[in-house]
Amino acid sequence: MKSTKAILKEYGYRPKKSLGQHFLIDENILQKIVRLAGVSKQDFVLEIGAGIGNLTNYLVKEAGKVIAVEKSKELAKILKKELFQENLEVIEEDILKIELKRFEELEKKLKVVANLPYHISTPVIFKLLESKGIFSALYLMLQKEVAKRIVAKPKTKDYGILSIIARLHSEPSILFYIDRSAFLPKPKVDSALVRFLILESPRFQISDYNSFKKVVKAGFSKRRKTIKNALVQSIFEFDTKQVEKLLEQAGISPEARAEEIDLEGWVSLAERIRG
Repeated sequence: MKSTKAILKEYGYRPKKSLGQHFLIDENILQKIVRLAGVSKQDFVLEIGAGIGNLTNYLVKEAGKVIAVEKSKELAKILKKELFQENLEVIEEDILKIELKRFEELEKKLKVVANLPYHISTPVIFKLLESKGIFSALYLMLQKEVAKRIVAKPKTKDYGILSIIARLHSEPSILFYIDRSAFLPKPKVDSALVRFLILESPRFQISDYNSFKKVVKAGFSKRRKTIKNALVQSIFEFDTKQVEKLLEQAGISPEARAEEIDLEGWVSLAERIRG
């Protein structure tokens, strides 16, 4: 495959900051990602933000089928022209607008391998994790700071709703870090490859998932306050006595802060609030 600079020059394309376009150009790292993802001919792989096909080029060599999603009409056109392969399907759409249930028709669960555009990484992670029975594992290139939030444990500054949702649906881990110099154009931050091994079912049964997320968001919206004060001042419109009773039932100290509550504690609290 031609170099990234050569392709961009040939097609007169300039990476768009508004779309968070930073192309991974280090060949060793591209190969390492595919190797760590364990991609084989038995795998169907979904790539998000395929760009000009730097990662796609290695995926199509190893996978049984690659479905590459690219929002940019210009890049999708380049991708189709530069990487015409029988086992490659290019979808010119916004991943956040795609109905993922369309992939349920495939004969096996998808493995996601992607260098996600920075500005949509969090909503994409939520969407992928919350899609039941479609994915077996996610291997995502993310901003280093986002990666740390995903694997963060309770009682740490990086712990938050992203840590909780990731833990609820998967076994997340950081595989390795990537220096910003491996990208073109070079971003202002370093990156990391994060693996999410998707669980067959969530760690805890939650009767109302949307309500659960609202409770967690309410708690973390005022990180410096106690969970009691955060909930009293939240959208739930509880008075102090109501909140104290709910926290007691959930086994949570009213003086605890959101970052001190583990996944089980949040589930217990959300179930009590829902009633």
